Formats: sequence, structure tokens, C-alpha cells
Amino acid sequence: MKKIIGCCFSIFFILFSCDSTQKKSIQTNQAAKTATFILNGTLTDYLSDKVYLNKIENCTFYPVDSVTIVNNKFIFEGAVEYPERFALTFENYSAIVVFILENTHFEIEIDPVHIQDAIIKDSPLNLQLNEYKTHSKNIFKKIDYLFPQFQKARLENDVNKLAEIGGKMKLIEAEFRTFSFDFIKNNSNSYVSGMVLRDQLKSSTIDTLQIISAYKSLSTNVKKAPEAQIIKQTLVISH
Repeated sequence: MKKIIGCCFSIFFILFSCDSTQKKSIQTNQAAKTATFILNGTLTDYLSDKVYLNKIENCTFYPVDSVTIVNNKFIFEGAVEYPERFALTFENYSAIVVFILENTHFEIEIDPVHIQDAIIKDSPLNLQLNEYKTHSKNIFKKIDYLFPQFQKARLENDVNKLAEIGGKMKLIEAEFRTFSFDFIKNNSNSYVSGMVLRDQLKSSTIDTLQIISAYKSLSTNVKKAPEAQIIKQTLVISH
């Protein structure tokens, strides 16, 4: 069930000078001319000498730009047609930082010891996604409570107890699914909703009709975004 939250999330403050910080530009779509992004990154401690900006497609990372890290700082600049989930990866280091790349000037602070807890500032979509993730994690903490009981029942081959715990886990999964669809319904004009709905296709239990209904509730702009388009193509939605 934890896989549901999976394939998907990064962040904070940096002061820099053009003399010391290496810059790279990215233009993922030539139509995106007016709005641009500037991603200012900083590491709280040394991690690597090079960072890569990766586009995510089907949980596969495709590097689109890279920059040298100088004094634990880096900058990416460019433009995207629609907000999408991207990932930062580091040379000679296996961990990743997933975040939403949107056309705004924002900051990311990464602690190499807690790389999954990167801090993002000045990015409305990342803030909204983080709130969604926090609520989701609180729901799935209930599974952490049940897991020791599950292990004990399995060792004892207690069929009735295993069935009881399985039922409770299904209720937790249903609670998460309800929360996700309520989030989409209440934020139909947010690109985050398209991403949350796209993740429903990876769920262990897929409600095709509910996903189609939620897709149709999205605003026109959100439907045009890449992750919403994947939903449309996968489920062959006519409009």
C-alpha cells in the first residue's frame, strides 16, 4: 500500500553571486516564452560536485540539464510549458529529490543526511503538494501500527487475526483513496490535482469510473498538463 504514495517529492534558501555559482539554462518547450523559473539550490553540507535536473516519465529519470555545485550552491534557469514533477540527482550519489518544477523563482535547501526532507520556499504548488503528502503520511502511519500485529499473526499462523488486520489495512487504503479524490474535487484548478489523480492509476485498487469522473472535473488548463494527458490516454477519455 505504501507504493500508492510512492513514485513521487524537495527545497529553501540561497544567496549567490554570479562569480561563484554555476548556471545552466533549460527550455523544455519553446512555447514557454513569457514565464520562467529560477531554482536556487543549496546543500547544508557537501554531497557532490554535480547535480542533474531530470524529467520524470513513468518513474524513469531523463537528465535534461546539469550544473556544477560550487560552495554547496547551484542554480537552474529555464521555462516549462506546464508544471511537472522533476527530480534532482547527484553525481556519485544514489538519493533523489522529487519536486514540482513550475515557472516561478523558488529555493530549495537540501540536508544530505535527510535528503528526502528537503525544504522548498516560494513555490505555491510544492507547498500544496507537501500539505497533501503530510496528510497522506498521517493516514498511512496507521499501517505502521498494524505491521507488528501482522508479523505476529503470520508467525503464529493465526488466520482469523490475519483476516482482521487485512480488513483494517483495506479500510486505511480506502481512507487514503477518499482523501485523495476529495482533494482533487476541492482543488480542480490545481496542477497538483492532476498529479494526484495520475498516481491513482498506480494504486493496487483502481476505480476506473471514479478516475474518469475526477478527470472530467479538472479545469481545462489542468487537463492540458502532461500528467492529466496520461490519464486521458490511458483510460481513453473522449473529453
